[in-house]
Amino acid sequence: RTMVRYVLSQDVVPILATKADNSEGDNSINAAIARVAAEYELPLWNFWASTYPLPDHGLTADGFHLTFAGDYFDDLARMEMAWPWRNLTALQTIDAVYRALNSKP
Repeated sequence: RTMVRYVLSQDVVPILATKADNSEGDNSINAAIARVAAEYELPLWNFWASTYPLPDHGLTADGFHLTFAGDYFDDLARMEMAWPWRNLTALQTIDAVYRALNSKP
């Protein structure tokens, strides 16, 4: 909340993001991030949702690091890895927020 308040004080709209792993075991970190986003009515990039359907949820054997592949979004084998999904969904989220903030009523 301190970070969110500071960023907002700088006239910046933060995009909060969940994480792919659940190293804490109860998803409490992602839940807390989502609560703060809702509390401040901020955009939330649910990165966890984009990696969950991937093999091993897009995580390497250590259960923490993302599986890697280059950003070739038309290559189905590469799209089984988390890294391209991270980059693609980040860009989609930024684009959606930009469009929402710059649309005329």
